[in-house]
Amino acid sequence: MYLVKAKPDFAAKRVEYLYEAFQQNKKCDTLFTVRGREFPAHLIVLMACSEFFGSNEGLVEGIMSQFDYKVIDAILKYCYTGEINIGEKHLKKLLELANLLEVKIPPQFKTVNKSNCLNVLKSTGDSELLKKAMDLTLENFETLHKTQGFLNLPLFNLMEILKSNDLNVPSEESVFRAVKLWVNHDNANHKSNLAQLMKSVRLSLLSLEFIVNEVMTFCNSCAECMTTIRQEIINKNDKSFVSKETPRRKIQKMALVGGSNTDMANTIDIFDGLKNSWTLSKNIGINKYYFASVLVGDWILIIGGVNSSNATVTSEVEYIDLKSGEKKPLKPLNRARYEFSAVTLRRGSSTDVYAIGGRDNDYLSSVERWSSNTGDWQIIAPLLIAVSDHSASVIADKIYITGGLTDENGKSISKNKVQMYSVETNSWTYRAQMIQGRYNHSSVAFKGKLYVAGGFDRQTRTYLDSVEHYDPNANVWTAFIKLPQVAVGISLGSFQNKLFSMGGGSRDVWEYDETNKSWKPSTSLSIGRYNAVAHVIPNVSII
Repeated sequence: MYLVKAKPDFAAKRVEYLYEAFQQNKKCDTLFTVRGREFPAHLIVLMACSEFFGSNEGLVEGIMSQFDYKVIDAILKYCYTGEINIGEKHLKKLLELANLLEVKIPPQFKTVNKSNCLNVLKSTGDSELLKKAMDLTLENFETLHKTQGFLNLPLFNLMEILKSNDLNVPSEESVFRAVKLWVNHDNANHKSNLAQLMKSVRLSLLSLEFIVNEVMTFCNSCAECMTTIRQEIINKNDKSFVSKETPRRKIQKMALVGGSNTDMANTIDIFDGLKNSWTLSKNIGINKYYFASVLVGDWILIIGGVNSSNATVTSEVEYIDLKSGEKKPLKPLNRARYEFSAVTLRRGSSTDVYAIGGRDNDYLSSVERWSSNTGDWQIIAPLLIAVSDHSASVIADKIYITGGLTDENGKSISKNKVQMYSVETNSWTYRAQMIQGRYNHSSVAFKGKLYVAGGFDRQTRTYLDSVEHYDPNANVWTAFIKLPQVAVGISLGSFQNKLFSMGGGSRDVWEYDETNKSWKPSTSLSIGRYNAVAHVIPNVSII
């Protein structure tokens, strides 16, 4: 006796063949005609999903005639693929047709996503699914509130959304405009709810001009609303009045970008604060490492670094669009460099990017500035000492360069020097030295102070777990709570008013617990990262 087994995907390939035949109307042995439009199919495939097709052929066309062509097409495709791809407005009808034809479809909200989250809010009592749907609605409110699904929300669901502190809006104006859209969509029935809805709009977060020009104009026929609005105008004119209304917490994400090899650098780890989870982006094809990165609007700029293909230092600059994942080149640096730092500063109407120090064959003191207005790189005042493997952060429009490696008498040594750049004077000055000389460390501005952590001391050949912070007003460094472990190439990040230490060659993430004055473990990264940079990004995704 012989036993032969085909490849594991053998059966799946046969189903794919049948679906291709269905799409091309090949060998179809049954035909449904609905209002003059023909729907050919293979009866045996349909019967595998529901015996109803085989025993009630005469009834099927009559049932289908009650439904839209898109619904019929979607149900037939489901019989071949097991997948449903249909707009929200047709979903209810699709489920109705499936029920009549006895086609068993899994619960439609087993996977909650941006396209169905509003419908889930209206249609399920499952607490877990409701939470997922609400999180997605709050997170994507700025686009969802303009959709038909939002306009059809019952008052109860709408109030639950609008009262949340986690509503992701650029300003309170968006909340008011969402109320306006919902009321105007069905003015006859919704206008009576205006007074209740306006209680969810935080008037103290709106400008006086907006209240007078927009809010009063829309609410002038609602006496209860106008009483509240007039009181808010009085409050705004009373300089001693302090509002107790809570600002919305704009939902953002944290991105960890880059690394010391191509495998790390070709993806971005993204932390979702709502879900408390890290997700790895798609491969973004950077093909270099030891580059610097900065955030400019919805772009992440990838600057300089080492080419993966030939290990040469590059001056190339490109950007990744966070919304689309698209990658395009920008004008290159004047000088190729790696193991350098980059930061952004606003200067007038321009967002400026600074590429600072690093190395090519030698340690570099040169600094270049890119303007978002011109797209050009300009050489500006050099560092006081040439350094690489340093860290850069911005506090109060000043750039602080901490530590790094430099050459002294032919030897590479780690420094505790701190160099500060002023845009106004285009010059660098020394500030108070760090307690510990270090390189391959990380720094971040957090609650008005500059924190540095980890790294390596070249002179003593010591891996560091020490943390210190700098007060720019007092020009003083103070020792801080040590990290739980030594950390070289870590990434410090400030996110949602919390301080994080991430990576350092591992997946470890530590969050500083201000209450207990200690570092506690947090959700691990998707992959281990070394020499990455943390960015707080807008609520957009390149996944």
